[in-house]
Amino acid sequence: MRVSRIFEDLQGHESHSSLSQDNFIKLLARHKALLLRSDANQNPWNVDDFAQTIEGLHLERYEYVGGAAPRRLIPVQANVEVFTANEAPPDQLIPFHHELAQVADPPQYIFFYCDLPSETGGETALIDSTLVYRFVADNHPKFMEKLKAHGARYKRTLPAEDDKESPIGRSFFNAYQVDNKIELERKLDKISGLEYEWQPDGSLTVITEPIPAVRMIEQQHNHAIYQWTFHNSVIAAFLGWQDSRNDRMNAVCFGNNERMDPNVLDDIAKFMDDNKVSYQWKKGDVFALNNRLVMHSRNAFTGPRRVFAAMFGDALPSNQVKRDGVGQIINDFSALTVSDPTTFGMWRLTDPEETVYQAIRAGYRRFDSACDYGNEEATGRGIARAIADGIVSREEMYITTKLWNTYHDPKHVPMALERCLKDLGLDYVDEFLIHFPISMQFVPFEKKYPPEWSNLDGEMVLVKNDINATWEAMEELVYNNKTKHIGLSNFNTQHLRQILSICQIKPTSLQIECHPHLSQEKLIRFAHESGIRVSSFSCLGGASYISLDMATTNDLLFENPIILEICRIHDKTAAQVMLRWAIQRNTLPINKSSSSARMAENRGVFDFYLTKEEMKAIDSLNKNHRYNDPGHFCEGGFGTFCPIYE
Repeated sequence: MRVSRIFEDLQGHESHSSLSQDNFIKLLARHKALLLRSDANQNPWNVDDFAQTIEGLHLERYEYVGGAAPRRLIPVQANVEVFTANEAPPDQLIPFHHELAQVADPPQYIFFYCDLPSETGGETALIDSTLVYRFVADNHPKFMEKLKAHGARYKRTLPAEDDKESPIGRSFFNAYQVDNKIELERKLDKISGLEYEWQPDGSLTVITEPIPAVRMIEQQHNHAIYQWTFHNSVIAAFLGWQDSRNDRMNAVCFGNNERMDPNVLDDIAKFMDDNKVSYQWKKGDVFALNNRLVMHSRNAFTGPRRVFAAMFGDALPSNQVKRDGVGQIINDFSALTVSDPTTFGMWRLTDPEETVYQAIRAGYRRFDSACDYGNEEATGRGIARAIADGIVSREEMYITTKLWNTYHDPKHVPMALERCLKDLGLDYVDEFLIHFPISMQFVPFEKKYPPEWSNLDGEMVLVKNDINATWEAMEELVYNNKTKHIGLSNFNTQHLRQILSICQIKPTSLQIECHPHLSQEKLIRFAHESGIRVSSFSCLGGASYISLDMATTNDLLFENPIILEICRIHDKTAAQVMLRWAIQRNTLPINKSSSSARMAENRGVFDFYLTKEEMKAIDSLNKNHRYNDPGHFCEGGFGTFCPIYE
């Protein structure tokens, strides 16, 4: 089987003996749209080959309810439903849309199979939905604000029998999979916010409930996506819902019933047409589309044309046994999924109270703090201000703090968290991490706080300590509702194995230094395969360490030519490109800025994605170089040799 990435490298291909469910999900999460073909030395696929291939992917059956286009089932030798694609007249363009975006739960995966290509035209054109989102957000921000706030409502009048002369001529019986009007009304009455009216000629006018029209796609089966999409059928309705029963100018409105500006809709439609990817069908070709990320259309054509389709929900549960880093069966990967991966870091801030307040205003909800940063009281005041001003609630925030090296003795662990909670002004934190796998001599809270790297005599003194006992004390904090989750920071794979071997509560997350000069690929993979989320600090490289004499200007990634070329392609800053690289590796990048404009800019990473080649180019910058390494700075600064990564 030949597999081509339609948006990235349509002319190239990778060869696969078969396509497993896991590989299929990964490819469509990363690349959005695939062209599948038989091997060059084999005959083109027939419709049964197509049906058997998609059956082997083990995807959920999807009931085609609410669609506008008439379709016919095609008999196949497989337990899947294959039907005709939209049978609208060949001279009519079918506008761009996400399949069934006008219903509450659209399909996740769409397939098209070409049984007979047309003489001319007839391409199934595609466009990246995130690309459309970015165009609308940049060029029509007020329209986008309303679309996000209210969604869209769709109005369509359906006939009692299929009208094959209309691209939206599917009967209400077929559209809603019912046998009579009484059954139909019962079905429609169950949908809150939907309105319908019977017409004198026996047709039915339906106005949908407000349906989200812009969606943040976060993850699919632990594959990070985090992209905004223009997930709707607004343009399809505006351009294509026209026949003897329907007026396209009244086919769609905002969810609050406000009229949409037709000039804006025309501009969006023009952008789609100017930026579409059209592929001339060949017999046996298959398109596999991630319907959450890709919009499709159909160009007009001449001559006969037979293109069939299939649609599915999510992937069915796999029977594959997965094990963590110590060989235990693992079924829970929920820690890998978060609603927003961008995290604001509190290290080395000049005005932490104002900075955290402004960061919350800019949209940040995840904050990374620590006793050692020495600013948790000010951080807590900024959080309290934002809550008091109604910007955010405590429940909407995710606050991480850390156990310092001098408090590893189990009796000191709860005392350390209580001090953090007192300073932050919180009853609980969402996550408490062991800051370093380094146990140091206890420093009394009342004598020196934070204790930093030295005792009262100015010396860094290492002590014997059972890190397993420290972890057990961390677990008690969860049982006592002082923290919701516990995790680790600056631990390597063997450290993780140690904790995984004895824990009753598994670490939720691992925080590590990670940037293009230190990609940490194996450590990240180990954590993820053990169900542990990875957060990355210093994700923009060595810039923060220059003033500490721990990096030089030669270490700056902001001026790297590979990074700058990718910036040029996407019209993004170097910081945005590196943050996006981190996100697509399914890590949570920790960043910071005292500038409100830069805070917002650093969150502008959900309206583009990096191609496979761009990710590899950034990966190639790795040189396994650490900036935050106790094996170096402890000996130079405190006279104690303390390597932890070797």
